[in-house]
Amino acid sequence: MTINPSGLLSSILLGFVLVIYAYAVYVIVVTLGTFPFGKIPNNSLLPSSDQRLLNLIALLCLSLTFVPVSRWLQGHINDLIYAQHDNPYAIPAHVNQQLRGMQKPQLTLPSVVETIGTKLYLPYVALIVDNALDQSYVFGKKQAQVAVAQYPIRYLDQPLAMLLVSHRDANRPFTDSDDQVLQECAQQIGVALYVAELTAFLQTSREQIIIAREAERRRIRNDLHDSLAPNLSAFQLQLGAIRRHLTQNPSAAEQIIAELSTDIRQATAVIRQLVYDLRPPLLDELGLIEAIKNVRLAETAIQLEVIAPAPMPPLSAAVEVAIYRIVTEALHNVTKHTHATTCTIALTFDDHKTDSLILTISDNGQGIELNQLGGIGIQSMRERAAELGGTFTIYPTKPVGTRIEVRLPWRNENG
Repeated sequence: MTINPSGLLSSILLGFVLVIYAYAVYVIVVTLGTFPFGKIPNNSLLPSSDQRLLNLIALLCLSLTFVPVSRWLQGHINDLIYAQHDNPYAIPAHVNQQLRGMQKPQLTLPSVVETIGTKLYLPYVALIVDNALDQSYVFGKKQAQVAVAQYPIRYLDQPLAMLLVSHRDANRPFTDSDDQVLQECAQQIGVALYVAELTAFLQTSREQIIIAREAERRRIRNDLHDSLAPNLSAFQLQLGAIRRHLTQNPSAAEQIIAELSTDIRQATAVIRQLVYDLRPPLLDELGLIEAIKNVRLAETAIQLEVIAPAPMPPLSAAVEVAIYRIVTEALHNVTKHTHATTCTIALTFDDHKTDSLILTISDNGQGIELNQLGGIGIQSMRERAAELGGTFTIYPTKPVGTRIEVRLPWRNENG
């Protein structure tokens, strides 16, 4: 069995102070009991019956006060032994200093757990991390029949980890000072874990952005190489043929010029498509609202109504493109699947509560079937909203129709 030197010293001090307390109570009771006789306390001067009564009163006072007094003394002796009475924030400050320079949690958190265990003389400390880090850090060993206290670690109502701390001895709970120190340490760890999680998420997001950027560059390169480059090479050959036939065979040169005109129109269409894929030109030419109003609904009698504040607050380019793409895809689904006659597109700004832009698209069609909810178009709209940290929901409306609601973070570019 392992002996805890600090616990042994605490027990010795507690016993010594309790002996003094018991003697003091007895002396006080006997002294006060002798006042009616006007004598100094002396057993020989008191009748035996009075002496027994005073002894009984002293024993009764000790029995009634011994347990609460011993608990009170135990707390203060523990504070004295474990050095928490002078500065209860010294250990949280030390933990905060360790966490402040944390770059890799798996390297810093073990030393933090060890600090809590050694500074507070705890036999067992464990930090169970629940977030993406998914790690456990342990100091010491559990002792049989010794209670383990749990301190949930949260930040912004998000559970991050659990701090498990063993009591120093059986049937000896933590003092208020101990509990305060451990709660402060748990709070410091929660902030550090949240920052570490955000850092890991930021690094992952950067990697995803780089991957997406390179994939987009590869797509543009392939489009230029497969579509535009062959056309330009063909133009060069056609111009050479025109030069050869211009003086000797004007009719053949005229025919090649006609073919060249057709090829140039096709190449121009390819270039326009490439530009459109990068950013719809209508957004720059007309603005978001007018661009939505000019979306072509192929051979349909749908009445399109666009509701938006006037003037429109300035939006970031990414938000404008996302809204336009979502609207065009939604209108495509409306004309193809719902057989609707009216469609309403509304833009509102909830800048007082959630600082979000709300896009709603509703129609009076027959609704969308369940097997269409996982289609490519709906998945594309959902992904565009998620890329900007927004949400996408689609649901049927009563008695008829479908409603799409998109919420995007709104940040005014002008501040």
